[in-house]
Parts: sequence; C-alpha cells; structure tokens
Amino acid sequence: MTSTVFYASLNPSTTLFSRTHFPIPISRDFSLELLHPVNSNYGFRTKENGQMKRMTKPKISVSEAPPERSGAADVDGNSKKLRVLVAGGGIGGLVFALAAKRKGFDVMVFEKDLSAIRGEGQYRGPIQIQSNALAALEAIDLEVADEVMKTGCITGDRINGLVDGISGNWYCKFDTFTPAAERGLPVTRVISRMTLQQILACAVGEDVIMNDSNVVNFQDDGDKVTVILENGQRYEGDLLVGADGIWSKVRKNLFGFTEATYSGYTCYTGIADFVPADIETVGYRVFLGHKQYFVSSDVGAGKMQWYAFHNEPPGGVDGSTGKKQRLLKIFEGWCDNVIDLLLSTDEDAILRRDILTAHQLLTGERVV
Repeated sequence: MTSTVFYASLNPSTTLFSRTHFPIPISRDFSLELLHPVNSNYGFRTKENGQMKRMTKPKISVSEAPPERSGAADVDGNSKKLRVLVAGGGIGGLVFALAAKRKGFDVMVFEKDLSAIRGEGQYRGPIQIQSNALAALEAIDLEVADEVMKTGCITGDRINGLVDGISGNWYCKFDTFTPAAERGLPVTRVISRMTLQQILACAVGEDVIMNDSNVVNFQDDGDKVTVILENGQRYEGDLLVGADGIWSKVRKNLFGFTEATYSGYTCYTGIADFVPADIETVGYRVFLGHKQYFVSSDVGAGKMQWYAFHNEPPGGVDGSTGKKQRLLKIFEGWCDNVIDLLLSTDEDAILRRDILTAHQLLTGERVV
C-alpha cells in the first residue's frame, strides 16, 4: 500500500462577513418546485409561458471508496477502512471530509480553531454557490444540500451583472436562472460562509473534527503518512489532503515556502440594513471604475452586503475620520446605488483587509 499526499490548491476568499442565517426570499415568478429537489425529476415553471416542464436531474456521483485496505486488519482480524487525514476545516476541507465519510472512508479533520472555523468569522463574507456546485453537494449529501438551499438567499432568479460605477448603467447581465432551469438544477444562492461551514461541520461530526489541532508538518513513509501537530501529537493515515488555506503548512512542506503576494487592492466590506428599490429584480451588481470597484449583494432578511476594492499600496491605515468617510471620498461622484449603501452602513460595521494571493500550483501530479 502506498500512501499519498494531496495539496488542494484552493483560492481563499478575500471577502468579509459577520451574519449567520438568512431566510429564502421567493419572487412572484419563481417556482417552489425548484427549491426542494427530489430524487427523481425536477419540475419548474418557465418564466416565458408559465408552463410546467419536466427535466431529468443530471446524474452526478461521487466515486465509491475502497471498502477495505488490502492486507490490513485489526486485532480481531477484521478489515480496516482506509484512513483519510484532512488538514483544515474550512469549506474545502469539510466538503471533502463529508464526501469521504459518506463513501466509507475513516476520516479525521484537523482544525486549529473551530470557534468560528479558523476564527475568521468577521473577515469571511457570504459565498455564492452556483447551480452546478449545489448539484455536486446534493450528490454528496442530499440532506446537507437541502439545508444549505433552505438557509441561503436566492439571487439566481434575478438580474445580476456588471454596471458602470458612475452612471449605474448596465454593461452586461448574467442569466443564471435559465441554464439552471433547463438542466433541472437548483438556483444560485448566497449564504454566509460561517453558516455554510457550521452546516458542513455538523454533518461531518464532532467525532471526526479535532479542534485546536494545527498541522505543522507531515512524514510520508511510503505505506503510511503521519501528520505532526503543533503540540507534538502525531496521527497516521493512508492519505493526507492539505486544505489549510493560503498559509498551508502541507503546501509549504510539499513544495517549499512561497510568499503570499499582495494583489494591489485593499478591500473594505460592510453589511447594512438596507433594501434597494430594485430588490425584487436585482440580486447582485459589480460597479466598475478606474482602479476601483464596488460589489453589492442581497443577503436576505432586509440586509445588503457590499465590498469596496481600491488600488493602493499595502498596509494602509485609515485616518481619524474613519473608514466610512474615506470610502465616501474614494467613491465620490459614483451612482446613488453605491453612495446610499455606504451612507446606510455604520462605521463599526465596516472592516478592511489587504487582498493577498498565493501562487497557484498547476503541476497536475500526485506526490507519492
């Protein structure tokens, strides 16, 4: 048996968030059949003529796990399951762990801070889950997918796209509803990252996730792999998956240290009790400008989440007037959709963070 180490080259989020639970808003022309997928066919009502159509649900599957490890047995002579070690309890690590658990692997997840899943709750914005991702989650665990869809805020049944920051005129609109409906897929949602991680963590199970367990190194012995925690504890397995973020220790020990790179943009974010006049027709917008842009999204419950990106040197500090006044100065002259949202946001609800990126690994190989 050969042990294998994988590093998941994930693109970590750069957005921020602090809320946790949103109900689903239902538009007048959105069919409830699409909210609660079943195991057979999906029914949906087209926006054009209101007629019911039946579409076969796409078949998405997760590969079955080998039921046992060849030649390995416990003290009673029973075959042992393959053990998968996962470094990192973020979204990527938890989804992988859930899939592996559902397919019969013995799974252990090592997470350094489960209090807010890595303790970054205030810096983690809502995540948009596209239709194909929701279908993949259904293939892994239908109950989890259903909970995510019930909790998330639907944006895929409204207009989304790019607009000019000054005039507010549309550059292009994204239709995510029609492709999903034609393929019998769930509609795109937005959900708090913290809420999504909590749903996944509950499904994976507290018996699988080891909190306060920071993986700092590993040892590949050919027929097994051993993770080494910050406190010196060691755990053996057959497979190690590195899903421990932009500062991944698994990545560092596999490929060497690479410094995270400043993207050139700092990001302000906030959430406001604000309902735009066009909330029934618009889900999210990206307002474009010169070396700056602004994103707004409905996140449900009468709240809007926004992000303001500005091209400037890293490590900037806001003056005594605060973040809100600086943003109003940066986006002076922009359309009312931007200014009204900034004015509706409390100073204490605005956070700032420089955006870093990690060099993406495109080797396409496994390390054995």
